Amino acid sequence: MRYLYQEITEEESQEIDRALLCDNELKSLFNELRSMMDEIDTADLQPSPATVQNILSYSRSLQEKQR
Repeated sequence: MRYLYQEITEEESQEIDRALLCDNELKSLFNELRSMMDEIDTADLQPSPATVQNILSYSRSLQEKQR
């Protein structure tokens, strides 16, 4: 995962690059992880309308208590 997010040293990156070239099973796993990461990064993450209403209701109740 650190490799996918480019959170490793140049030396570590070179080692992983070499391993990916030599190991087809590792390359397949890497491609799966990269695909999942791309799906997560492009997912439309928004709260449901019910969640928004719950938050607004809670906020209103706090404001009423402060009065």
